[in-house]
Amino acid sequence: MSSDEELTKYEPFSKKKMLAFSLYLPIMNTFWVLRNWTQIYAAKALGIPIIYILLMFGIYALWDAINDPLTGNLLDRSSKFTSKYGKRFPFIVIGLIGALGTITLMFLPVSSDPLMAMLWLLIILIVYDAFQTIYELSVSGLIVDRFRDQKQRIRLGGYTRLVGGVRGIITGISIPLLLLIGGGVSEPRAYFFMAVIIIIALFLVSIPMVLTTREPEEMIELRIRLNVEGKSSSPAKVVIKRALTDKNFMSVVLAYLAWVVLMGCFSIGLTFYIVDVLEMPITAVALPTITLLLVSFVTIPLWMKIAKKVGSRKAYLYLLLWTAISVASFIFAVNYTIVIILAGLVGVAVGGSMVVYQGSTSEAIDDATLKSGIREESSYHGVLRFFSATGIFFQVLIFTIVQTLTGYDPLLGPDNTDLAKFGLLLQMSLVPAACMLIIALIFWKFCIVTKEKAIENKKKLIELNL
Repeated sequence: MSSDEELTKYEPFSKKKMLAFSLYLPIMNTFWVLRNWTQIYAAKALGIPIIYILLMFGIYALWDAINDPLTGNLLDRSSKFTSKYGKRFPFIVIGLIGALGTITLMFLPVSSDPLMAMLWLLIILIVYDAFQTIYELSVSGLIVDRFRDQKQRIRLGGYTRLVGGVRGIITGISIPLLLLIGGGVSEPRAYFFMAVIIIIALFLVSIPMVLTTREPEEMIELRIRLNVEGKSSSPAKVVIKRALTDKNFMSVVLAYLAWVVLMGCFSIGLTFYIVDVLEMPITAVALPTITLLLVSFVTIPLWMKIAKKVGSRKAYLYLLLWTAISVASFIFAVNYTIVIILAGLVGVAVGGSMVVYQGSTSEAIDDATLKSGIREESSYHGVLRFFSATGIFFQVLIFTIVQTLTGYDPLLGPDNTDLAKFGLLLQMSLVPAACMLIIALIFWKFCIVTKEKAIENKKKLIELNL
């Protein structure tokens, strides 16, 4: 066994295998993108009032409050398939197939009545989320254990951002284009047509990714032993309380929540702004998106160097601050040219998001594992998922407050008042940026895993055979 294998416990991935594994993130991100498009679909195509949309995502967030932590705990406790197929692999397959099979139904226009349409969306969102959570938490749990040192985690972050950038360019172009081909932003059937095409493509992409998630024999043997020794899970109430009272872990969780809210406000708000304020077709969303992603490509190596040099904690702080500043600058986006330029600034932040996020999260869970002596990666990710899933509620809440105060009506389109149009700019820039700055300060105060401490924790985990 090489020195790297002795230090990290498992044989490192080859570049080719790492590239295939990193497809997990584009798949999840595409799920989230499609889910976010349900807001525009609901408002523009189905005519569902903003207060109904807020209610829908409020109930959805409440469901997540129950589903995510409990699902994470059940995944850690399960040992049914471990000896034959591995701890995580079977649930990755189950969750992925279920999510692919249900997400298209979100865009199936079953009723022209706003209330009935909202109820259908809510039901499908809940069913889809159950499967998507199984998939996401199983992959996330696998990552923490499979990639154990900073070098591997940063490399995985770089690969996922690279592949994710390609995904972003493809979906950034294809979704508006497919909507245009299907009849436009106000045509319900256009969204269903778009979703069917995207899901077929996701199914094909998922095949090489799934093949790389098979766990090595060493991991299966470790998981069998941890199950027998009672070191793979705790009662749900215990582990949730442990996670919620871990200031270091929760500071990372809040930072990620702020990122989810801010990027939701920005990406969804940008579509409303371009269509209703700049009075451009839906396909005009593609160019700022492509600019953002191309810049993110260029900055990936820079963020990898920063993370390696200063550690995940400092790199994450730099990322949060840059994200807040770049998004806040959109308050000056008075024309399409400025929108494209400022999108490039946001691209710098997007380039670093997964490079440093994965490292920070894994380091926080490693630190928590040392405190408890139990490997419960999915349980901790379940708590993180609960908070990140509430991000869409907070994003819709921001939109609801701003749009109510400014009088915006999505069905009026460009005929909205100047105040309503300014509100569309405000809800995607200054408001979420201010929230991000506050969370960045909280993160810096309570996140204690420095670069040196992360290295020390990794060695202790190996010594404890965890």
